[in-house]
Amino acid sequence: MGKYYRLISCYFISFFVVFLVLIAPTVSAGDETKAAKEIAKKKVIKLDDVVVRGEVISKDLDATSATVLTNEDITSRVYITPLDIVKLSPGISIKQYKQGGTAASFSMRGFTGCSHGSNAAIYLDGIPLNETDGYADTNIVNPDEIERVELIKGPVSALYGNYASAGALAFYTKKRVDFNHMKLHYGAYNTYEANLVGGFSTEDEKWDNVYSIQTYHTDGYQDDSDWDKFNAAARFTYHFTDVMDGTFSVRGFNSDWDAPGYINQEEYDRDPTQSVSNVNGGGKDQVAAKLDLRYQITDESKLLFQFWSYDQEFWRWYQGDTSTKTEGESSGNERFFDRFVWGSGVSYNFLGEIGGRELRLTAGTDYMKEDVNRQRYCLMVGYDRTRGDKYEDYDIVLETIDLYAEANYQVIGPLRVILGARYDHFSGDLTDHLLNDRKDSMKNQDIFSPKGGLLLGFWDDRLEFFANYGKGFALLQGTAAFTQEAWDPQERIQYEGGVRARPFDWFSGQLTGFRVKTTKDTLRDRVTGEYENIGETTRDGIEAAIDFYAFDYGYLHADYAYIDATYDKYHSGDDTYDGKTIKSIPDTTVNLELGYNPPEGLGGRLRYQYESEYYLDNANDYTSKAWDTIDAQAFYRFGHKNEYMIALDVINLFDEKYADYMSGGAQKTYSPGLPLSVYATLTVDF
Repeated sequence: MGKYYRLISCYFISFFVVFLVLIAPTVSAGDETKAAKEIAKKKVIKLDDVVVRGEVISKDLDATSATVLTNEDITSRVYITPLDIVKLSPGISIKQYKQGGTAASFSMRGFTGCSHGSNAAIYLDGIPLNETDGYADTNIVNPDEIERVELIKGPVSALYGNYASAGALAFYTKKRVDFNHMKLHYGAYNTYEANLVGGFSTEDEKWDNVYSIQTYHTDGYQDDSDWDKFNAAARFTYHFTDVMDGTFSVRGFNSDWDAPGYINQEEYDRDPTQSVSNVNGGGKDQVAAKLDLRYQITDESKLLFQFWSYDQEFWRWYQGDTSTKTEGESSGNERFFDRFVWGSGVSYNFLGEIGGRELRLTAGTDYMKEDVNRQRYCLMVGYDRTRGDKYEDYDIVLETIDLYAEANYQVIGPLRVILGARYDHFSGDLTDHLLNDRKDSMKNQDIFSPKGGLLLGFWDDRLEFFANYGKGFALLQGTAAFTQEAWDPQERIQYEGGVRARPFDWFSGQLTGFRVKTTKDTLRDRVTGEYENIGETTRDGIEAAIDFYAFDYGYLHADYAYIDATYDKYHSGDDTYDGKTIKSIPDTTVNLELGYNPPEGLGGRLRYQYESEYYLDNANDYTSKAWDTIDAQAFYRFGHKNEYMIALDVINLFDEKYADYMSGGAQKTYSPGLPLSVYATLTVDF
């Protein structure tokens, strides 16, 4: 514990030293330097635009295969859940569980359970959404208020540590608005949404404000699938001086749902609209707040500080098929999770020249404390949502401290070198209330993760070669991280290289190859029940994407991804899976989109999606079924300033029967995909 307190003290002392050294001597910014003028001329990110920690190193993503989506890319589309946004990137497979507000999942770089597990770090405006088990609820994201989305593949960014084995997903909301945006949406299964994103005009130019309100309801495709959610947010920015401003943000979220559960093979074949029972469902309440302070030290440097916190409650009833159970027997569970978390951080950003060459630098530190209570009760067959015995009740307190730095330097005209590293420290305690409040402490973990990349560009960056290396980690999940005395973090290392080309204004393409090696994966000993760091896997893959631009507003997009994900050293009890394919990962995904997107008049698009089958079990005895679908949209923009748009979306145009999610082995269970479904949308920008 002494080491822990010393680290906390060092953290706060470091913050105040940085504050005094960098801010106190500087009361105003001087004249614009040559470097700043050149940077502005090149139309790259300017320091006065940097409002989120480390945003200046977004340019470092050019040395990776990361996908950056703008508001224009993600709005005016129909999503089953907001997580569907990430399917606009190559190599992504979505698992829509369709269990109401229960978080959906995606696989990336051969890791499953991203967002519904511990393999992807997910952030909203710099606030980590991952809980102590990795679960991250992206349902709180309102796509219409999003300014951009960064999907980073693999552990290559120094900004992200815990949960970033497959990479990171960062949502950034709008900082300011030039007009108000309203959307009204209605369609299949009595689905409706009203959405408003805008800002109040004020006479005082020192104030900026953005607000958003979203209300959503659907009856759902299956029985017992009602889902209601409400999302509201507000951000107020005040410009104290030309060099200092601050933003206060608040967000509230409420979600209530019934859920169909997962149906079996016979039910899926006979009537996929049916539910397992009327017991399943849940709800969530969350309130969050965030304070950002930004200080322009010089034309080339800026200091950012953030403090944030959120409080949430989550409850869920889950019960499977009870046809073989008797009344009063225990089956399924009721879960109640109460979580309070807060964090703070400070980062220094530099964007200028050293030795006549451009340098981008971000360095910072973060602290986070989570306080979680988890309870589970048995559910009784035949009594709807009646609680039985409590079988789980514990508190977790987890504290995280990290230090990170990343520099992007233009070594020579066409060559940039990116070097980064981060240090993460974890400590925590678990109190088990069912064992007389027994307390167990996590073995303190101190982890160093180096990063690096190269970017080589020619012909005004119309041809770019990139390569990167990133080392990441994964902690032991669940209560074992606290109750098991000896364990080490799992290691993840990614090697990635690729080429981007835009030889003509009407064509661009990218080809990426990667390898992800994991070692020290935790496997459970069936006799002792403890986890050992002996597992190893290899994930090799390629991703390709091309874009054609025709006429003035026509386009064709195509992407293809293939992955070979293999257990090198893996076993469970007496069963060995060496050489087997990792389960739940489709080896091939394909997306094609043909569209015409004019600023006024008629437009539309067709989108084709294909996903191959995947193994349902470690022994590779059972597989899912491959599927493909086509979605279509037609829209019309009109008005004096083209401020109105009406759109008609058809999901699954040819009414293909498929499963969004399959699990099990000999006894398969299904979450059916949507059949042909039609939605109408009106948007007004005023």
